[in-house]
Amino acid sequence: MKKKNLVIYQIFVRNYSKEGTFKKVTEDLPRLKDLGIDIIYLTPIHEIGVENRKGTWGSPYAIKDYFSISPDLGTLSDFHELVDKTHELGMKIILDMVFNHTSPDNVLINLHPEYYFYKNGKRGNRVGDWTDIVDLDTLRDDTQEYLLSVLKYWLDQKVDGFRFDVASTIPLSLFTKARERFGNDFILYGECVGEDFAKYLKSVDAVYVSDEDLMTAFNYLYNYNWVNDMIRYLKGEGKLETVINNIKNDEEKIIRVNCLENHDKERIASLCKSQEQLENWIKFYFNLKGHVFIYMGQEYGIKHKPELFEKDPVIFPKENEIYHLYKYLIKKKHDSSMIDNKLSIKDNVVTLNNSKYVL
Repeated sequence: MKKKNLVIYQIFVRNYSKEGTFKKVTEDLPRLKDLGIDIIYLTPIHEIGVENRKGTWGSPYAIKDYFSISPDLGTLSDFHELVDKTHELGMKIILDMVFNHTSPDNVLINLHPEYYFYKNGKRGNRVGDWTDIVDLDTLRDDTQEYLLSVLKYWLDQKVDGFRFDVASTIPLSLFTKARERFGNDFILYGECVGEDFAKYLKSVDAVYVSDEDLMTAFNYLYNYNWVNDMIRYLKGEGKLETVINNIKNDEEKIIRVNCLENHDKERIASLCKSQEQLENWIKFYFNLKGHVFIYMGQEYGIKHKPELFEKDPVIFPKENEIYHLYKYLIKKKHDSSMIDNKLSIKDNVVTLNNSKYVL
């Protein structure tokens, strides 16, 4: 892409509309193009496991078959139509890939049980109370070969790349092999982990790949170096100085995609105490060095966070002040070059590149 600053838009297909289908996403693509979106990012679209399922519908991150499409979303033909229309409008489309773990009834359980991580003789997970998933043993070469075949399949379906769930917990060798095998033209966007989780992974001797190492294979990473502190600050549990210092201390060579919310986090509009504070945070993160991430409905200032395990569609309102603010800031972002963050804070007033924000 020619633009130096990109805008990525995350869609959880099940909850993007009442119907929850690829076809409804395809219908909305002209609006997203007009808004200024560059990359459409879909949360996992695969069939969801039944064993130990959470909620009625289950988590899209508990995958039963990487080569499948969840039937409620539509058919492979519907997916191809979505991909083709996205490209026709000059946008790109990437898929969420979950290679750290699968559902406990994934097709691999019977085909290749050796691909899994075992604890005390039983399949399980290395960290966390993730009862609806079991970890893959991604250190194995044969496991990696299988996962690389998954990437090839979806690249053959004409997707433009992938967002990797908890990329920090997957061996760098897998991503290096992907680059060597499939080239540099496809997007790798990584969910790196926050500082607290990184310390925990190291303490239990789990796989942990630093942001610096991930950037040898990835195009860009999340801004989890500061977004969790932002949430704590907005809840009255942390300091704004901590947020600003984390942004200032970020490594220059790491290209961030700055998000205020996503499917895992609370809505930024629900955390801010006023419309003015919300608008200031939006303006602030657009002015930061790096790309911009928008979670479906965020562009309207929606407060309700869709449930991950249920059918809970976003209700899109008519265009409002927040929507027009996003549209204006996206155009401004596209028209500007990436610049270094010049940040300071005094009396809770943040100065970023000569602009002041009361956050």
